[in-house]
Amino acid sequence: MRVVLIDDHELIWNGTRRLLEEVHRELRTEGEVLHFTALRDVAQACALPQRDVDLVLLDYHLPGLSGLPALLHMRQEFEGASVCMLSAESGREHIRAVLEAGASGFIPKSYGEADMAAALRLVLRQRVYVPAEFLFFEDVVRGQEADEVRNEDLAQFLGSELSGRQRQVLALALQGLPNKSIARRLDIAEGTVKVHLSMVYRALGVKNRVAALCRVMQAGVVLG
Repeated sequence: MRVVLIDDHELIWNGTRRLLEEVHRELRTEGEVLHFTALRDVAQACALPQRDVDLVLLDYHLPGLSGLPALLHMRQEFEGASVCMLSAESGREHIRAVLEAGASGFIPKSYGEADMAAALRLVLRQRVYVPAEFLFFEDVVRGQEADEVRNEDLAQFLGSELSGRQRQVLALALQGLPNKSIARRLDIAEGTVKVHLSMVYRALGVKNRVAALCRVMQAGVVLG
């Protein structure tokens, strides 16, 4: 398991390493080793000779390339990795923008150790972490169509009404993978990915990945 932390506050490095090591000990399979690298900016990360990375933890505010452009750049440079954003700002529009830009999760830097460990536990398992308060807000403002599947019935619906390929595409999309990477991983055309996602979103009663992510997480459904 290779994890790269990009944060210009070096005081964050040791604490994050310690939490990652604790969580990794809980989750690791036999013989798996955690390789942790901490860097100050995106330029240092792009200079790494080792690009076989599983998880990138990216601070929102960095010297040089920062914010959403930094997120997009890291997704391109480390295409096979989950890129999870850390940020001191946790307003709902800020979180939504980060998720819509393709982050594989959003962790507020204001979290205490217990909440941070819980978030890291999820992202190390290649799941998406989204603050509960954001999910609650999305549930309130989204509304509900008359024929929309109820949250308590969603797991059964996803298992019975979606094809196996549609479930695969949705699971990878909700990990933050772009359509091109999903197509490559499943050995299908990128246009086919778009068709599958369009059909899935329509079935879920949503319009995009962020809304689909909120629906699935509100229902407590695990895809993969």
